[in-house]
Amino acid sequence: MINKESVYVIIPVHNRKALTLNCLEHLTKTGDYQRYHLLVVDDGSTDGTAKAIAAAYPDVTVLPGNGDLWWTGAIAAGMEYAYRQGAEYFIWLNDDCLPELDTLPLLLKVAQENPNTIAGAACYSADSNTPISNGFIGRKSLIVNPKEVVFVQGMSGFCVVIPRAVFAKIGLPEADKFPQYSGDDTYTLKATRSGFKACIVGSAKVRLAGEVRVTHNIQHYIHPSQSISQTFKVLFLSKKSPYYLRSRFFYHIQKYGYIVGALLFAIKFKLWLLQWLQKEVFRKNIEQVGLK
Repeated sequence: MINKESVYVIIPVHNRKALTLNCLEHLTKTGDYQRYHLLVVDDGSTDGTAKAIAAAYPDVTVLPGNGDLWWTGAIAAGMEYAYRQGAEYFIWLNDDCLPELDTLPLLLKVAQENPNTIAGAACYSADSNTPISNGFIGRKSLIVNPKEVVFVQGMSGFCVVIPRAVFAKIGLPEADKFPQYSGDDTYTLKATRSGFKACIVGSAKVRLAGEVRVTHNIQHYIHPSQSISQTFKVLFLSKKSPYYLRSRFFYHIQKYGYIVGALLFAIKFKLWLLQWLQKEVFRKNIEQVGLK
C-alpha cells in the first residue's frame, strides 16, 4: 500500500523562488502536498528561496546545497536522504513542471502494479499545450499520446517515479559526469539495462511552465560583448551548457559504447563547431556593417 511515509517528491531548485513557490502552490491545489513528503534540494540559492518555503510551506523539507550540486547532484542528494528515511518511491519533479490532478497518484499506481518499473509522465508546454518528447528508444525520441503507455529505454527527468529497488541496485545518478544535463536519461537507461523497465504514461500529464528548452540553441550562447574564446568556454566548457563537452562525451559513450560513442561524439562536436563558427562569422559581418 502506498502511503505518505513511502513517497518522497524530490524538487531540485536554484534561485527561482517565484517558480519554486508556484510549484509548491500547485502541488497544494492538486493534493500532492498533503499526500507525499515534499523534499526541496536548494542548491545555494541567494534569492531567499529557503526562507520563503519555510514561511509558506512548513511541512516541506529543505536540504541545503553548496551551490555546486547542479541538477543531478541535487537529485542524488535528495534520493540519498529519502532512501535513509525509508522511501519506497522517489519522484523526480522539476520546479517548472506542474503535474495535472491525479498525475502523481497514477504514476505511483503504475509503478506499484508493475514491480521494478520506472514510470514517467507525458510532458506538455504550458503556453502552447504542445507535447514534448521525453522518452527514447535507441536514437529515436518519443512523444506519448493520451491513454498510451509506452515502454522506453530511457527518459527525461521532468516528472518520474523511481522505485527503491532501482536505487538499491544501481545507486545514484552520476553527478560528476552529468552535473546539469543527461543525468536523468543516462540514469534511466542504466536502470533498463540493469533489468528494470521504464514507461511513459500518456494519461499522466505535466505542463512545463515558461519557455521550454530555450537554452538548447547555440545562438543563445553568442553575445556581442564576449570574445570568441569566452564564447567557446561558455558554450563547451561550462556545466550550465547543454553542450558541455565532458557530459556530451560520456553521454555518447554510455549510450552507444566506446567505439561508436566516441565516433558519434566526434561527429557531433564537429557539427557544433561549424554551427558556432558560422554564427560567429555572421556576428562579425553584422558588426562590420554597423560600423560603416
